[in-house]
Amino acid sequence: MIAITDIHPMLVHFPIVLWICAGTISVAVLIRGGDMSARLRWPMVASYSLLAGSVIAIVAAVFGDIASDKAVATGFPIGPIETHEVAAVTTIIIFKLHLLIRWLAIWRKYPLRGVRGWLAELPGLVGIAGLLTTAYLGGQLVYHMGVNVTAFVQ
Repeated sequence: MIAITDIHPMLVHFPIVLWICAGTISVAVLIRGGDMSARLRWPMVASYSLLAGSVIAIVAAVFGDIASDKAVATGFPIGPIETHEVAAVTTIIIFKLHLLIRWLAIWRKYPLRGVRGWLAELPGLVGIAGLLTTAYLGGQLVYHMGVNVTAFVQ
C-alpha cells in the first residue's frame, strides 16, 4: 500500500511538466506572431496544460501539507519545509493569475498577440522561475536533508 506521504512526490511532476510545456508552447506561438487567446490547436493546448497543471498543483500541495505534518511530527526541522511551502504557494498563485488572464481573454475574445501577448505571458514566465525554485527547494529537502525518506535495508 502506498503511504499517504508518498503521494506528494508522485504528483508534483505533473504541474512541473504541464506548466513548462504551456510556457514553451506559448512562447513559440507568440514568436510566430500567433494569438494566445485564439481557439486554435496550440494556444488551446497551452491553455489546457496551464489549467491541468494548476489543478494538479493544488492537489499536490494538499498532499505536501500532509507530508510536512508527518515530517515535523517525526522531528524534522520546520524551517526548510516552510521555505519550500511558501515558494510553492507563491508559484501556484502566480500560475492561477496567469490562468485567469488567459481564460478571460479566451472567453472575452480579447486578442493576446504582439506586445499584449507577451505582457499576458509574463506571469507564466515568472511562474516558471518560481516553479524551478520550488522544485530545487523540494529536491534539497529530499536529497540533502532526507525528509520522509527511509533508508533501504537489505
